[in-house]
Amino acid sequence: MTGGKTLTTEAPEISVVIPVYNEEPNLREVIGRTTATLEKLNRSFEIVAVDDGSSDGSVALLEELQRSEQRLRIVKLMRNFGQTPAMFAGFSTVRGRLVLSIDSDLQNPPEELAKLIAKLDEGFDVAQGWRERRQDSAFRRYASKVMNAIVSWSTGIHLRDLGCGLKGYRREVIDQMVRFSHHSRYVPAEIVWLGVRIAEVQVAHCERAGGESKYSLWTLLRLNFDMIASVTTAPIKFIGLMGWLLSLVGFGMGGLIFAKRLIYGDFNQMVTVTALFFTLAGVQMIATGLMCEYMSRIYIETQNKPYFIIKEVVEPEENTREGKVADRSGAGRGRQRQRRDSEGAGVEPASLPRHRGGRRPS
Repeated sequence: MTGGKTLTTEAPEISVVIPVYNEEPNLREVIGRTTATLEKLNRSFEIVAVDDGSSDGSVALLEELQRSEQRLRIVKLMRNFGQTPAMFAGFSTVRGRLVLSIDSDLQNPPEELAKLIAKLDEGFDVAQGWRERRQDSAFRRYASKVMNAIVSWSTGIHLRDLGCGLKGYRREVIDQMVRFSHHSRYVPAEIVWLGVRIAEVQVAHCERAGGESKYSLWTLLRLNFDMIASVTTAPIKFIGLMGWLLSLVGFGMGGLIFAKRLIYGDFNQMVTVTALFFTLAGVQMIATGLMCEYMSRIYIETQNKPYFIIKEVVEPEENTREGKVADRSGAGRGRQRQRRDSEGAGVEPASLPRHRGGRRPS
């Protein structure tokens, strides 16, 4: 860990949000390299690590690192909400003028953050990383290209790499994104919808340093399905069109079978009928699944559940001096933990619970 400098009460210029879920093997390195990269820029900064309900030693390690790095802030969620909700929880607490996000698995080198900051300094509202040489399996790379093409076609979002975790934003963009009230927040769609200036930045990509990937094939398919359903109704229209086309094909095949029966007499139709049945059944199941997905979203929105719930924000020991004064006077003796829950629908940073102190209170 480099530096160990203290975080003043003044708002930093740069905030870096790092979602964390069972990433204990990588945390020390990702925090250290991020700190070293930002120190070279000679600009004030903070690192906001968001624990998304980790069950390993991630939280304890973050608190240990915070005792030597006073620019590290820790946001703890009530449970595991997912990577995007965790990222938005971090966005709701940041104080910097420029806000960046990076994954904690070290596949995106923290040193690449400087490239995003340079683009934001040029006047762009968003700097979106794209991985030219991905260090993933051939299947993973191919599947990503296919899903990127499908998402781009169905949503109209034309970016090289929709899944890259390296992104940079101006604070005004973050404030608008946090105010969105719906649950299925897809960042590329939201920044395109806002009409902001986007710069795509080529970044390096590495193999995972430690731990295991949280994204199985099924998880990736589900996430891409969620992306499409959250930003467009194009699949419903497409399924409707396919329904009409398949109906015409079905009528045509039925007419052909009837004509052959009249001309050639009886013949074995089992293969044709079976193929037709499974084709129509498959399309119906896909269409039903999509309709259920949209209806479930309506159901979730009507319940008005928060996108995320912040358990507490652990501030560095040297962040403020008010707590120390209170302790001397006896008013703050015991460092009581404030645990008012903060919900994820447009949370203002000032309303969040904060724990002053580098160690976990008893």
